[in-house]
Amino acid sequence: MKGTLLVLFFGMLLFAMCVFEAKASGTVVVLPNHTGWRDALGYYRVSGEVENAGDGAVKDVWITATFYDAGGNMIGTANEHAYLKVLLPGRKSPFEVLLTTAAASQVHHYSLSVTATDTDPIPEGLEILSSNSYIESISGNLVVSGIIKNVASETAHTVKVIAAFYNESGYVVATLCSYLGSQDLGPNETTSFNVMLDWNTYRVGLVSTYSLTAESLEYALVPEFPSIMVLSAFLVASLLTAAYTKKI
Repeated sequence: MKGTLLVLFFGMLLFAMCVFEAKASGTVVVLPNHTGWRDALGYYRVSGEVENAGDGAVKDVWITATFYDAGGNMIGTANEHAYLKVLLPGRKSPFEVLLTTAAASQVHHYSLSVTATDTDPIPEGLEILSSNSYIESISGNLVVSGIIKNVASETAHTVKVIAAFYNESGYVVATLCSYLGSQDLGPNETTSFNVMLDWNTYRVGLVSTYSLTAESLEYALVPEFPSIMVLSAFLVASLLTAAYTKKI
């Protein structure tokens, strides 16, 4: 009887270890172009990207940030899910981790780690046909608008468009996720989208380029759309004007 209980116990222990220590076969890495910054509310944000450098799809991609003060003491942790729920091999996903505690004002530096779990890949079924960017004349917000199409044979549910914004050195200065107004997109249907970076983040003036991706519950993005879009000379001039105006 004791032998049976021991076998049962170790069997359950092994099962628990398999469940909680599951590792992805795809190697998900945090890219080194992340930045940390404080927003208008005093919260500390880490904006960046993760990449699936493996050969299998992964899900449940969680980024954990550990924060330290100037003395090297750990003062807090925070974690957040990557914007893409399923990360196909070779794909990147923006993320943003937020520290909302009082310790946010003491952050001197941070470290990042990432975990993920194996999953089946989702098919490609969304295509971004075009995009452009402009500064709203009154608000000073940076808006990226465009057209997205469902090229799959079934309805795409809960469609979202995700943007990463980069400075001239290629560092991620902000990330955003925006759901379509109707959220669902029928087969062969197109619709417009807007992603807006608010001026009061004080990140608009840092933006030189942006990248877009998209996802629904069923489909990933067809990787034909240029991943990095350079802001037009007119927009750069508008950004400089807006930044100058805000300083005044």
